[in-house]
Amino acid sequence: MIIVHHLENSRSQRILWMLEELGLRYEVRRYERNKTTMLAPPDLKRVHPLGKSPVIEDDGKVVAETGAIVEYLVDKADGRLGPPATRDGALRYRFWLPKDRSCRLCWSSWCSDACPCSASPRRSGSSR
Repeated sequence: MIIVHHLENSRSQRILWMLEELGLRYEVRRYERNKTTMLAPPDLKRVHPLGKSPVIEDDGKVVAETGAIVEYLVDKADGRLGPPATRDGALRYRFWLPKDRSCRLCWSSWCSDACPCSASPRRSGSSR
Protein backbone atom coordinates (compact mmCIF):
# COMPACT_ATOMS: atom_id res chain seq x y z
CA MET A 1 0.00 0.00 0.00
CA ILE A 2 1.17 3.54 -0.77
CA ILE A 3 2.06 5.67 2.24
CA VAL A 4 1.65 9.43 1.78
CA HIS A 5 3.67 11.60 4.15
CA HIS A 6 1.32 14.56 4.37
CA LEU A 7 2.63 17.83 5.79
CA GLU A 8 -0.10 20.34 6.59
CA ASN A 9 -0.25 23.29 4.20
CA SER A 10 1.90 21.61 1.57
CA ARG A 11 1.66 20.30 -1.96
CA SER A 12 0.95 16.80 -0.66
CA GLN A 13 -2.76 17.63 -0.94
CA ARG A 14 -2.35 17.26 -4.72
CA ILE A 15 -1.04 13.75 -4.27
CA LEU A 16 -4.03 12.77 -2.14
CA TRP A 17 -6.30 14.15 -4.85
CA MET A 18 -4.43 12.19 -7.54
CA LEU A 19 -4.67 8.97 -5.54
CA GLU A 20 -8.42 9.46 -5.13
CA GLU A 21 -8.86 10.11 -8.85
CA LEU A 22 -6.87 6.99 -9.71
CA GLY A 23 -8.65 4.87 -7.12
CA LEU A 24 -5.37 3.63 -5.63
CA ARG A 25 -5.23 2.47 -2.01
CA TYR A 26 -3.16 4.57 0.33
CA GLU A 27 -2.48 5.41 3.95
CA VAL A 28 -1.81 8.94 5.21
CA ARG A 29 0.81 9.82 7.80
CA ARG A 30 0.21 13.38 8.96
CA TYR A 31 2.83 15.88 10.08
CA GLU A 32 2.14 19.27 11.63
CA ARG A 33 4.30 22.30 11.03
CA ASN A 34 5.98 24.13 13.90
CA LYS A 35 3.53 26.90 14.80
CA THR A 36 6.31 29.47 15.23
CA THR A 37 8.68 28.67 12.36
CA MET A 38 6.20 26.89 10.03
CA LEU A 39 8.94 24.31 9.39
CA ALA A 40 8.26 20.61 9.06
CA PRO A 41 8.84 18.50 12.16
CA PRO A 42 12.10 16.55 12.55
CA ASP A 43 10.14 13.29 12.08
CA LEU A 44 9.67 14.07 8.39
CA LYS A 45 13.47 14.14 7.93
CA ARG A 46 13.48 10.41 8.65
CA VAL A 47 11.65 9.97 5.34
CA HIS A 48 13.14 12.85 3.31
CA PRO A 49 16.55 14.29 4.21
CA LEU A 50 15.31 17.87 3.72
CA GLY A 51 12.07 17.26 5.58
CA LYS A 52 10.04 18.16 2.49
CA SER A 53 6.61 17.05 1.41
CA PRO A 54 5.09 15.49 -0.60
CA VAL A 55 6.80 12.16 -0.21
CA ILE A 56 5.35 8.72 -0.79
CA GLU A 57 6.58 5.24 0.02
CA ASP A 58 5.54 2.28 -2.09
CA ASP A 59 6.99 -1.22 -2.31
CA GLY A 60 10.19 -0.14 -0.55
CA LYS A 61 10.70 2.90 -2.78
CA VAL A 62 10.61 6.52 -1.59
CA VAL A 63 9.49 9.07 -4.18
CA ALA A 64 9.65 12.82 -3.50
CA GLU A 65 8.55 15.94 -5.40
CA THR A 66 5.09 16.43 -6.86
CA GLY A 67 5.96 15.92 -10.53
CA ALA A 68 7.93 12.74 -9.89
CA ILE A 69 5.16 11.35 -7.68
CA VAL A 70 2.49 12.14 -10.27
CA GLU A 71 4.49 10.36 -12.97
CA TYR A 72 5.05 7.39 -10.65
CA LEU A 73 1.34 7.14 -9.84
CA VAL A 74 0.29 7.46 -13.49
CA ASP A 75 2.68 4.62 -14.34
CA LYS A 76 1.37 2.55 -11.43
CA ALA A 77 -2.18 3.10 -12.72
CA ASP A 78 -1.25 1.85 -16.20
CA GLY A 79 -1.22 5.31 -17.75
CA ARG A 80 -4.58 6.56 -16.51
CA LEU A 81 -4.57 10.37 -16.24
CA GLY A 82 -1.20 10.41 -18.00
CA PRO A 83 -0.09 12.23 -21.12
CA PRO A 84 -1.94 11.60 -24.36
CA ALA A 85 -0.26 9.43 -26.99
CA THR A 86 0.15 12.27 -29.47
CA ARG A 87 3.24 14.45 -29.36
CA ASP A 88 1.22 17.70 -29.18
CA GLY A 89 -1.03 16.27 -26.48
CA ALA A 90 1.97 15.13 -24.45
CA LEU A 91 3.55 18.58 -24.78
CA ARG A 92 0.39 20.26 -23.45
CA TYR A 93 0.24 17.74 -20.61
CA ARG A 94 3.86 18.41 -19.61
CA PHE A 95 3.37 22.15 -19.89
CA TRP A 96 0.41 22.24 -17.48
CA LEU A 97 1.67 19.60 -15.04
CA PRO A 98 3.89 21.98 -13.01
CA LYS A 99 1.86 25.15 -13.70
CA ASP A 100 0.93 25.66 -10.07
CA ARG A 101 4.29 27.37 -9.54
CA SER A 102 4.52 29.55 -12.63
CA CYS A 103 2.97 32.78 -13.74
CA ARG A 104 -0.75 32.88 -12.99
CA LEU A 105 -1.15 35.55 -15.65
CA CYS A 106 -0.29 32.99 -18.32
CA TRP A 107 -3.69 31.52 -17.68
CA SER A 108 -5.29 34.76 -18.76
CA SER A 109 -4.90 37.20 -21.61
CA TRP A 110 -2.76 39.51 -19.45
CA CYS A 111 0.49 37.61 -19.86
CA SER A 112 2.96 39.69 -21.87
CA ASP A 113 5.51 38.52 -24.41
CA ALA A 114 8.20 39.40 -21.84
CA CYS A 115 6.87 36.77 -19.44
CA PRO A 116 9.17 33.72 -19.21
CA CYS A 117 6.10 31.57 -19.77
CA SER A 118 5.29 33.24 -23.09
CA ALA A 119 6.43 30.20 -25.06
CA SER A 120 3.57 28.15 -23.69
CA PRO A 121 1.73 25.79 -26.05
CA ARG A 122 -1.48 27.69 -25.30
CA ARG A 123 0.05 30.88 -26.65
CA SER A 124 1.62 29.26 -29.66
CA GLY A 125 -0.55 30.18 -32.63
CA SER A 126 -3.22 31.72 -30.44
CA SER A 127 -4.97 34.88 -31.44
CA ARG A 128 -5.47 37.18 -28.52
